[in-house]
Amino acid sequence: MNNSLYCNPIRLLTTQFRILVKEEKNTLEKNQLIAIVVIVIVVAGAGVGFLLLSGPSRPLENTFVFETIGNPQFMDPHADYENYGGFVFYNVYETLYSPPFGSDSTATDDLRPSLAVADPVISADGLNYTIALREDVVFQDGTPFNASCVEWNFYRAAKLFYLDGPYWMIAEVLKGGQAVEDAAFSEDSDTEFPAAFDAWVASGEAIEVIDEFTVKFILEDAFGYFMPVLTYTASAMMSPSFVLANAATGFTTWDSYGIDYLQDPISEPNYMVTHTCGTGPYMLTEWIPDSYIHLELDENYWRGTTDAPTLAGSIKHVYLRTNEDVTGRILNLRAGTADSVMVPRTNAMDVYDNVTDASRYPTDIHVAHAGYGYGLTFMGFNLYQVNTTTGTWFDSPFANLNMRQATSYAFDYEAFLAAAVQGFGFRADSGPIPLGLLGYNTSAFTHIQYNLSRAVEMWNLAVEDPDFLAAMAGVLTRQGTAAPNTLQLSYNSGNTERQQACLLVKDGLEAVFAHEDANMTSFPSGVSVTIQALEWANYLASNRYRQNMLFFVGWGPDYPDPDNFIFPFGYSRGTNGFRIRYNNTAVDDWYFEAKTETNVTERTNIYGRILQAMADDFPYLWTYQQGELRAWRTWVHGPGMKWNPLPGVYSFYFYHMWKDYAAYDAGDAYSPYV
Repeated sequence: MNNSLYCNPIRLLTTQFRILVKEEKNTLEKNQLIAIVVIVIVVAGAGVGFLLLSGPSRPLENTFVFETIGNPQFMDPHADYENYGGFVFYNVYETLYSPPFGSDSTATDDLRPSLAVADPVISADGLNYTIALREDVVFQDGTPFNASCVEWNFYRAAKLFYLDGPYWMIAEVLKGGQAVEDAAFSEDSDTEFPAAFDAWVASGEAIEVIDEFTVKFILEDAFGYFMPVLTYTASAMMSPSFVLANAATGFTTWDSYGIDYLQDPISEPNYMVTHTCGTGPYMLTEWIPDSYIHLELDENYWRGTTDAPTLAGSIKHVYLRTNEDVTGRILNLRAGTADSVMVPRTNAMDVYDNVTDASRYPTDIHVAHAGYGYGLTFMGFNLYQVNTTTGTWFDSPFANLNMRQATSYAFDYEAFLAAAVQGFGFRADSGPIPLGLLGYNTSAFTHIQYNLSRAVEMWNLAVEDPDFLAAMAGVLTRQGTAAPNTLQLSYNSGNTERQQACLLVKDGLEAVFAHEDANMTSFPSGVSVTIQALEWANYLASNRYRQNMLFFVGWGPDYPDPDNFIFPFGYSRGTNGFRIRYNNTAVDDWYFEAKTETNVTERTNIYGRILQAMADDFPYLWTYQQGELRAWRTWVHGPGMKWNPLPGVYSFYFYHMWKDYAAYDAGDAYSPYV
C-alpha cells in the first residue's frame, strides 16, 4: 500500500494539459486549443484514487499526438545531428533513396527510390553513380524539384559544414570533398575554407547535372556505403527558392546558397534553423520550443497513393508535445489525451508486464519491444579542457588516463542495466561497434567491469601526476565558494536513464574518494560530485562548447556500417572524437584504411585493431545498446510504426499511419501494423 495516496483533508491535484483538437475543415488557431484539466482526487480514509477528465479525452481521429522530452536542436537537416530533429525530418524532408517502408531491413539492396525514380547506374569501377530523378515532384512552396536542386542542396550543406553536423559522411566520399573537410577543421578555416569550397564547386569534379532530371555523383573511391549515405538527412532536399527568399541580405543569389561560409547555426542562425520546406508529406506549421511542434499534411504531396497503404494520409495533423514529466506522459497515454509517448527504460514497468511479456494494459496500450537497434549510449570523457560558463578554461582531469580508468571501474554496469535499462537493451560490450554490424567483437572490452578496488588503484596512480592535480585544483575551484571541491555532471532533463547513469558515476567516484585506501592527501576537504539537468538543446550546446568534463549521450546510426561508428567515436575529427579531443593517430590511419578495404576479412581485422586501441585508451565509458521500447494506444494502426534499427526510437512515418476509434470502442482484436 502506498501511504502517500492518503491525506486529510482531501487533497486536490490539478494538472493542466493542452490538447490540440481542430475542426475537420479549419486550421487550428492558438485560441482553439482546449485545456484538458486532469484532476486527481484522493479521499482521506476511502482508500480510492480516481481520475476525472474535463473535456474531450482523446484527439480527433485525424490527429496524432506524441509526447516526448526536449526539442530538436535545429530544423535544418544539413546541420542538425540528433534524434528528435531526425524524427521530424523523416516526415517533412525526403532524400534520393530511403529505407524500405514498413520493414526492419537495413540491407543496402532493400533501399528504395524516393526522389530518385530507380536504382543508380553505377560504373564498373564503382566511382560514378548516375541517378534519374522523379519528374512529378514539387516542394511544399510549389518549386519544381530537379537535378539542379540536388546539386544545390549538396553544395549548400557543404558551404554550411557545421562541424558538429552530419556533412562529413558526404564530404569524405565525394571526389575532392576531403579537402573541403580538411579546410573546415583547419585552425585557419576562416581563410582556407572559402577558397577550398569555391575551388571544389568550380571544378565540378564531384557532382554533375546531366540534364533536368539526371544527376551524377563522382566518388573519391569505391565506397560501398554511398547508397545508405544518400538516405540520411544530411542528403535531404530543401527548396532553394524558399531558402533564398528568406536569406539574409547578400545571400539571396543562387550561388550564395542562402548562407555564409561555415555559418554557425547557434551563434548566427540562418532562417532554416527554425523553418522547413521539403518535399515530404508533412509541413512544419508551428514550433514553440519547450511546448509543441505542429506538422500538417501537405494535401498536394506528390506521392499520393503511389506505393502507399489504402489509408495513407489519414493523419492530417501531428503534434509533438514536450513534456518532461514521465509520470505525466504515461498518465496522458492512459487517459487517451496522447496517442503515444516516449517511455524511458527506467519506467518501462509502468506500461509493460514482465510476467506476461506484454502490455500492462493490453486492451488500451500496445507496447512494442521485439526489436533491437544499432543505437549506443555512452559517456564521453573530456580529454582536453573544460570551459566554464564564465569563459575561463581549465585542463580537464579526464585527460589523465588513470582517472578515466578509475571512473570506468567505479561504474556499476550491472546495476545500471537493472535500474535503467530493465531488459530493453544490453551491455555495449564491443565499444563503438554494435551487435549486428561487421566488426562486432567483445574481446577488447571484457576486462572493463565494475571493480572498486581497481578504481581506487587507478585513482592513486592519477594523483601521482602533478598535471592531474593541477587540473583537479582548477576544476574544483571553478565555481568559487558556492560549490567548492565539486565535480559537476550534467544530463538532459527528462532523460531518466541518463540521470540514473550520472547518479551511478557520482556514487562510484564518491565511493573511491571515501575508500580507506584512496590517497586523498591533496584533497583535505574531500571531493564531491553534483548533478544538474539541462534542456536538450542547451545540453547539446554545453557539450559542444566543452562545458562538461563528462557527458552522457547516445548515438543512432546514419547508415548500417561500422564506418558510421568509428568516425564519430574513433576518428579525431569525428563528431564525438573532435568534441572530447580524442586523438590516436593509429586509429585515424586505420579508420581511412577500413573505409576503402573491400576484403571483408581484412576489414574486420582492421576494426579489431581499432577496438583494441580504443579499449586501451578509455576515451568513453560504454553503457548499453538500445532495444525497442515504444508505447501507443491500440487505436493507432499502420506500417508507418514498424520498427527499423536505422530510424531508431522514433520509427514513426505518419503518412502510413491511421487511427480507428470505432474498432477500439468495439473491442476488436488489435493488429498494430495493418
